[in-house]
Amino acid sequence: MSGEKYLFFDMPEDDVSSLFTTKLQEQARVGCLRGVFDGDALTTSWLKGNETLESPAFNAELRELLETFRNDGPLKNLQFMRQFCREHPQARMSGRQTFYAFRIDTSQHRYYLRLFPQKRKFYLFCYQTDQFREGRPEPDFNLLYRGKPRKKQKSRGER
Repeated sequence: MSGEKYLFFDMPEDDVSSLFTTKLQEQARVGCLRGVFDGDALTTSWLKGNETLESPAFNAELRELLETFRNDGPLKNLQFMRQFCREHPQARMSGRQTFYAFRIDTSQHRYYLRLFPQKRKFYLFCYQTDQFREGRPEPDFNLLYRGKPRKKQKSRGER
């Protein structure tokens, strides 16, 4: 992309853990933009996430991001997507399906772009970074094991 406004960060080789929404990320996921190339046409659909995070500012940023990728980036057409993937072999993920994974950060959002050139599709997962949770809360074992008093055990001599 010329004059790169949005920088792509390659994901660590074959490390797909951050590419899928976990319980810790659910509250931060704004949604997912899914796209399919049908000839030269690109059709997209929006898969909702946490609807309270969909703000006018987010929608404007997403439109601008998509427009940038469609004008001068990997989503211009299927050939550009394939070329972009060939130029970034380090982003190749393999497993059940082969795809290419990238992270794009902005001031308030993180985007994970997954490109499937052989399937002619992509997914752009959108997260609001201030909503990420760092770790699971530690369980309160005192609370878990407190509560019911123990039953008094009968001694062997009692009947």
